[in-house]
Amino acid sequence: MIRRAFWVLLAAVLCATPALAQETTGRVAGTVVDTSNAAIPGATVKIEGGAVNQMAVTDGEGKFSFAALPPGTYRLTTTLQGFKTSVVDDLQVAIGKSATVNVSLSVGGLAEQVTVEASAVRVDTAQTTIQTNVTAAAIENLPKGTNMGSLLKLSPAARAEPLSGQYQIDGASGSENSFVIDGLETSNFRTGVLNVNNNLPFEFIQEMSIKTSGFNAEFGGATGGVISVVTKSGTNQFRGMAGVEVESDGLNGDPRGRLNRFRSGTGANFVQVNEYLNDKTDQYTNYYPAFGIGGPILRDKMWFFGSYSPQIFNEERTTEYFTSDPRTRTKTGQATYERQRKAEYFQGRVDAQPLNTLRLTGTYTYNPYIEDGIFPHNQISLGNTPPSVNFGGSTGTLTGNDLTSRQGGKQDGNNFSVGATWTPGSRVVLSSRVARGYLNELLNSKAIPQETRFRCVGNAPPAGAGCSLGFDNLPSGNSQRYEDSSERWTVDTSAAFLVDNLAGRHEFKVGHQYSRVANDVNTGYADLGRVDLYYGYSINDLTGRNDPDTPGAIGAGQLLRFGTVGAAANTANSLYFQDRWQPTNRLTINAGVRMEKEDLPSFNGYAPPINFGWGDKVVPRLGVAYDLTGDGRTKLFGSFNRFQDRLKFELPRGSFGGDFYRVDFFEIFPQNTNYDYYTFNRVLGSNTDVMGGKCPIPGSTGLSRCQYDYRIASNDPNADIYTGKVDPDLKPFTQTEWTVGLERELMSSYLLSVRYTHKQVDHAIEDAGFPTAEGSEAYIIGNPGEGLHAETARQFGYAKTTMPERIYDALETRIERRFANNFQFTAAYTYSKLQGNYSGLASSDENGRTSPGVNRFFDLPHLGFTTAGTPDNGVLATDRPHVLNLFGSYLFNWGGSQSTNISAFTTFQSGTPQTTFYTFYAAAVAYGRNDMGRTPMFTNTDLMVSHRFRFGSRSLALELNVLNLFDEANVLGLYSNNAGVNPSISTLGLPASVTDEPSALNYVLTNGITSNYNAYLNNAAAPQRKDTAYGMANSFQGFRTVRFGVKFQF
Repeated sequence: MIRRAFWVLLAAVLCATPALAQETTGRVAGTVVDTSNAAIPGATVKIEGGAVNQMAVTDGEGKFSFAALPPGTYRLTTTLQGFKTSVVDDLQVAIGKSATVNVSLSVGGLAEQVTVEASAVRVDTAQTTIQTNVTAAAIENLPKGTNMGSLLKLSPAARAEPLSGQYQIDGASGSENSFVIDGLETSNFRTGVLNVNNNLPFEFIQEMSIKTSGFNAEFGGATGGVISVVTKSGTNQFRGMAGVEVESDGLNGDPRGRLNRFRSGTGANFVQVNEYLNDKTDQYTNYYPAFGIGGPILRDKMWFFGSYSPQIFNEERTTEYFTSDPRTRTKTGQATYERQRKAEYFQGRVDAQPLNTLRLTGTYTYNPYIEDGIFPHNQISLGNTPPSVNFGGSTGTLTGNDLTSRQGGKQDGNNFSVGATWTPGSRVVLSSRVARGYLNELLNSKAIPQETRFRCVGNAPPAGAGCSLGFDNLPSGNSQRYEDSSERWTVDTSAAFLVDNLAGRHEFKVGHQYSRVANDVNTGYADLGRVDLYYGYSINDLTGRNDPDTPGAIGAGQLLRFGTVGAAANTANSLYFQDRWQPTNRLTINAGVRMEKEDLPSFNGYAPPINFGWGDKVVPRLGVAYDLTGDGRTKLFGSFNRFQDRLKFELPRGSFGGDFYRVDFFEIFPQNTNYDYYTFNRVLGSNTDVMGGKCPIPGSTGLSRCQYDYRIASNDPNADIYTGKVDPDLKPFTQTEWTVGLERELMSSYLLSVRYTHKQVDHAIEDAGFPTAEGSEAYIIGNPGEGLHAETARQFGYAKTTMPERIYDALETRIERRFANNFQFTAAYTYSKLQGNYSGLASSDENGRTSPGVNRFFDLPHLGFTTAGTPDNGVLATDRPHVLNLFGSYLFNWGGSQSTNISAFTTFQSGTPQTTFYTFYAAAVAYGRNDMGRTPMFTNTDLMVSHRFRFGSRSLALELNVLNLFDEANVLGLYSNNAGVNPSISTLGLPASVTDEPSALNYVLTNGITSNYNAYLNNAAAPQRKDTAYGMANSFQGFRTVRFGVKFQF
């Protein structure tokens, strides 16, 4: 059945000239009637706006439609001999929406004209997608940042959540959204988030659409939201703008306090001092110039638009250096550093309409991000000195700003797309688009020292160590970045057909999408290493093992080696079919199906280890909408959908041969106290790297006593469950959702929207691990708790496994007053619950880590369980039960030539759950989620004031944007680790039968270790085990920012 459906869809696509798949347009449809409400066939309907000029003739039922219209404002003119001409002005067309216009013609001459304005509020009674559209005109009047991401907050379902990786939409993490610019997917190929390169400035944007639920079948690869952006285009009139915004440190708020924990000694000599360091404000002036112009190349045939909007950040920081111990703190030095960051944004677009039925589009964006200079330390730095590196030769030794001003890097990027849309008749739309995106992530790649990095961490080092607590000889790191380029090619094709008298009206859309992503990478410090020294620790404190300590050791350390090298590419093909069926004028059924074929490559030369065939990724899309009152003012709707993730490259880089990651553990002795004794070569000796590591290392020729291998390739053809393996029956990452809702037009300008949404993750793809006999970790790439992972756990004798769970339920209520009589407002309240043990492709348990498929959720058998051995399911770290967003603006007209607009956005949000974590081989939930309670309520207010002077068709605007108007410093997170030193088998006092990591983890699952862990923490003879900073605030809301701007439009 699936194979037959595949061939039917493929034949339909190949037989049709393709049409745009990734949505960048809207549509207008309606009916023409006379004053008795009888349909009028044969009327001529003309739509004009921007660079669009199209005509249609009403059919036998008086119906007309215009599809594939670029977003913007249009005029609709209807004529027929014997009737007055009807003109509808200010008709808004939005991305992904259908504007319904019903025209009534009255008897009269063509020269007589009746002009009306399109309704400010119009319920799309056929749509079941939940989306928020933001036009260029609306953007001008909103308090905002400088880039498009700052306006996602206008959707009640979306908010910036650092712990979620970036932008959280309907409970999904920041790595699960799809960002589409002019039809090109621009989400990062590896992490899924929006890079600074593609976070476009507003000067480029004609309209932005934020889809959050109920997408049609053409949208794939997103279990969060789909954010579509269409860039500005030219018209038959020359229009342009020039302006600049400025931001400086003088009016902005001050940095927040920074929690610092000083720990020294053990036993009776242990001391811990917790304090907040108050960094001084950097000196900076940021500039946001912008210039754009558009107009005709050939009037009525070809148009252009170009814009250049760089963002320039000039910064200076003075760092004061102090000793670490707050009891005897003295200033040891001071240095001033300079840095310039620059985001280059250039956009060019050409549109052509050689025929009335054919539209061509080409876009290009050049968007590199450049850093010249770095800041090596905070304004207050403890235990450090200005960095210094000897490069040898004519360069010699560089210190302080002489060094850091040469460091930095460039993240190159550019995108282009070309497309064609052909409308041979009012019932067929055929289009095609080819696009390519390029990114090369080489920030922090200049003047990187090629030597070992040393850090003194944990407790305060003793005399003779040559370093103090917090010391870091290479604060900017020693990771070499030679190449990390990615290239994405997409070809989107589809065809749309309008068919009547087939049990009603059908709008069929069938399409094919092709995507190829390639990555070439060479980065890391595998040949240089990073040495971390923990004075006062035992080697078991670092390894978690129960090996005998060497008498006389005064500490332990670890040598870390990490690198990513290789080249790989994958392809994905998608087919979809969508039917918008209207069996009656009031009922619409949106039914679709999507199927995908996808592989995930390897970086070590082996065949692609993950291959999803056409029958593996098939998902339904179903929505129903009903015009409840029959007047187009009330819609009752519901939808049921499944969505599947497009695989990201973080997984194959980490698990299929791209990454090298090994840690060697050694002891520190009093005869060699100084940190610089523990060199790369002394630690390793002539030991060879054994697959899977080796612990302990018999006959070690170096200082290393134990080596862990954290990157055992799971795609080796010879791999088995003991070294890691890919589940041959792997299921795709899948999410199911259903939504019901109501929309009602209230009075002339108000819209009430209510929806209830339920979303749940059905299957997740992660690297689920098991400890090896050598103490390393081997991973099953599969569905945790299912298939090969569950079977392997049973074979290894583990008593329990857990499955990923993420459930999101939300009731959202929104009332909008569209702009009329000089003011508008929106109030949106969401009551929701986000629960489970798995936040998604980005990890809120790891401070927003964006490593899809290779986060730490299931890396060891006891993860997902508490110290009591019970599942740790509960409210997730970004759960906010109550969110209230308020937005409003008012326009003061001071006569015909001046006006002032004041707008504000305010949010009130519940605090987030705080959970105690402990580390026993890996960080895990200690006592259950939300055991520490929630942070206080989060509130924030943004303000914009603009004053405009008009001179005919020209205008001059003065603008003020203030983000976090009241400079609120709400607490965002608490320090959640209650142990200052991690426990081991011996310090937990586990039974003699527990001798190694596997038996220890199984003991957690079967018996629990809560009492052992609490006794470990409360041992009066070892106060260093408890961290007294536990429960203290360690993350705060960002400070107030103020921007002034001037803009001239012509």
